[in-house]
Amino acid sequence: MEIQVVKLLGNYGAFSESFEYSLELKDKIDGLLEQTDNMTSRATDPENGLRQTVISALVDHHEISHKVQENIAVLEGLEHFSRVEDILSQYEVFMDSGKILQAGHCIQQAAKTLELSPNAGVASSHITRSLSEQCTRMTAAIDQMLDDLIAHAIHYQYPIDDNNSQFKITISYNIKVPSLAFPRSSMDSTPGSIRWHELIRALTLLDVVQEKLRPLQKCLTRQLLQPLIQRHNNSVLLIHNSESYVSAKETSISLELKPGCGPGDLFEDVLNVFKFIQQSIFLKDYSSPEFNTEEFSSDTEVLTHFLGRYIAMEACSLISEHYLAVTVPTGISELSNYATVASAAMHLEDELIAMGFLTEADRKLREFVENIDVHYTNNKRDTLLQLGRAVITSEDFKTIQVKDLDKDVDPDTDIKESSVSMNAKQLVEMILSTLHEAKSLSVTASPHLYKATRSLVDLYRALMPVHHARALTTVPALAILFYNDCMYIARELEKVPARLDDGIPGMDEVQYDDIIPALKALAKKWLDIQVQKQREELMQSIEDANDFQDSGVDSNFEAYERSMKQIVLVFKHLGKAWKVLGKLLDEVSKRVIKSLEELTDISEKESHKLAALCGLLFECEDQFDSAGPLVEGAEDVNDDEDPIHFFVPSWEKFQLITDILELSFAEIMTRFRAGQLHMFEEGELADLICALFAETPLRKHNLDEIEQGHPVALSHHTY
Repeated sequence: MEIQVVKLLGNYGAFSESFEYSLELKDKIDGLLEQTDNMTSRATDPENGLRQTVISALVDHHEISHKVQENIAVLEGLEHFSRVEDILSQYEVFMDSGKILQAGHCIQQAAKTLELSPNAGVASSHITRSLSEQCTRMTAAIDQMLDDLIAHAIHYQYPIDDNNSQFKITISYNIKVPSLAFPRSSMDSTPGSIRWHELIRALTLLDVVQEKLRPLQKCLTRQLLQPLIQRHNNSVLLIHNSESYVSAKETSISLELKPGCGPGDLFEDVLNVFKFIQQSIFLKDYSSPEFNTEEFSSDTEVLTHFLGRYIAMEACSLISEHYLAVTVPTGISELSNYATVASAAMHLEDELIAMGFLTEADRKLREFVENIDVHYTNNKRDTLLQLGRAVITSEDFKTIQVKDLDKDVDPDTDIKESSVSMNAKQLVEMILSTLHEAKSLSVTASPHLYKATRSLVDLYRALMPVHHARALTTVPALAILFYNDCMYIARELEKVPARLDDGIPGMDEVQYDDIIPALKALAKKWLDIQVQKQREELMQSIEDANDFQDSGVDSNFEAYERSMKQIVLVFKHLGKAWKVLGKLLDEVSKRVIKSLEELTDISEKESHKLAALCGLLFECEDQFDSAGPLVEGAEDVNDDEDPIHFFVPSWEKFQLITDILELSFAEIMTRFRAGQLHMFEEGELADLICALFAETPLRKHNLDEIEQGHPVALSHHTY
């Protein structure tokens, strides 16, 4: 305890010093805290504090900086607009001097500068919009200036009337620059003039050469080349140009129509036109110290390709259509002489290719002349069909007998044969001559001529029934003539393979197997139409005969006689269509037989009258007296057989009933017992006897005999 007290007392002095030092530090800290409070109070004072002062200074600095930036942007905009104005200030000078290309560059540069605005404010400003609109107007002014320059450079003179039949194109090499339409910034500038090549250069580099020179392109084609080619024998080509473009003021080319005054050398004239285009319009081989030759050479190539190629191709098409096609020979002997024309055409095409107007792929003229044999056949086909149409539509129906056309017919035989029209003869001759020409052509061309003959037959089948429909329907003789014509043409076509043993080049066989049946079917169709019409008329004639009632009365007999003569007239009109004649005559004879068998009381006078009426029909037998080559079915008739009995099965019965009307009762029974009346049924024969003869024991006896049936025929043919 004492020890602790001793230590405490021993450190008291040090403790006392430390305590005093602590009090000093406290006083200093209190002073610092007081100063800090004072400083804080000064900084945070809302009116005079340092914070408010700093904030105010920062606001002032920001406002000043914004104004400075605005002023900088304005200065940049003014510099930007000044650059654009400097660029556009050259525009009027270039336009007045006709330097369209430089003026265009000014506008392009100004537009590009406007797009590169230094800031968004300048880009959206009213001045920028105004300058952009001004550039647009200036661009339109350049386009209008180009149109005006071209209008001043190219002058077209069109024919006014028959006394002024000249078309002329004049190109001025010195072109006056028109005044600008918009207000000028400088009143001192005056318009000048430019040369033709400078205008072409501007058109080419501004890529508007096709658009601006299209009228010139069309005029060269339509107003110069087209009439020159179509009317070359009446056209005079005049060209006025200078050997030196540098000193030349203008150049011109004209076409004057003077009937009969043309030089006739079409290909030379056409070539001269293209030489003029190349040298005087496109300025081929032009050179001058003041002009870049290489640049203009490329311009010439552009003009030749985009303008000249179109003109050249149109010219070749016109030559092919209006000269080469027209001069294609119409005769096989003239075909070899076409080589001169072909050579001249290909020479022209070679020159156009060498001049750059055409390429090897554009050889239309060579393609045409190398296929001249095909064009010849096409021309021959058109001519053939044109002539054939004239023959088919002809109203001349002169006839000729077939035996006079067929060399195989024995001239010593006197055979009455069918007749055909001279028109059918002409058509057959046209077909055969065309096939003969085909034999001397190439394998490519010959089949075309063969097809042309088929087209001619098709034209005949299509046109004849339409063009002559009224005549074929109303005139029996023409219907039969048409039938004969079709059969004759079909027969001649059947002979073609035998006539052309060697065929024609390019074809294994020349035949018309598909056409021949169609021709025959057409003949039958129209014959059937006429036959039906005549059948109706025949039946009407029999109806008009009133079933031959009271034929003993003179007035009745005269009426019946007219009806029977009309029937005979119809048959004579029908000619030699034996199958048709036979069918109609068979129907007529059956109807007459039926009418006679239905008569119940025939006086002796009526009997003679009826026999006379029936006798009129015997004139129809003459129609079957010989078989011409066009008589269908005549080959089926036996040599010892009468054709009328073959084609008219009821004819023998008709002859017999006519005889019965004139025979005595005894003569009728004699024929009956001889088996010569076998064509009649027993009842038919009995009714006729009852009508012709009065009732007597003899009639009853004979009727009983007839009822027993026909005796065995002694001699007759069964048909």
